[in-house]
Amino acid sequence: MDEWIVAHSHVNAETKAEAHLKRQGFEVYLPKIKTTCRHARRIETVVRPLFPRYLFIGFDENSTHWRSICSTIGVSYLLTAGDRPLVAPTWVIEQLRQREDKNGLISGAGEKRLNKGDPIKFTSGPLAEYAGIFEHLNYSNRVAVLLEIMGRRVRIQVPLDAIQGTN
Repeated sequence: MDEWIVAHSHVNAETKAEAHLKRQGFEVYLPKIKTTCRHARRIETVVRPLFPRYLFIGFDENSTHWRSICSTIGVSYLLTAGDRPLVAPTWVIEQLRQREDKNGLISGAGEKRLNKGDPIKFTSGPLAEYAGIFEHLNYSNRVAVLLEIMGRRVRIQVPLDAIQGTN
């Protein structure tokens, strides 16, 4: 595909929009990532869109009838610049696809791989050079860390890029 345009979907309708667009013959790319979700004392791993409410649609200016995309089930609107669809840089799509694993999910290549109980060290912020214990990573890329303070373990949340594993 030469170019990609971006569609904004209805809330939680990315997969529905993807299916309906594919049924119409469009090439659709919906990057997904596996995340851990905590709800009602339950922790589960779920697959979610990497960019909630956004899909990339293959676009060829000469042959794509892009106006029909706006009336597709699940699609709210197209991102546009004036009366033309906004084109996403091709290199962005290529780099996302290179990070996919064999299941089509964006892999954590380049991300910190930590397991519960792993020792960590803070690399920035007011706790720089302090040590702690990794608890979990939430959906918004914040890390729960246990700190030993005055003989007690205290749980705090910090940005993922503020820590590094010590293993």
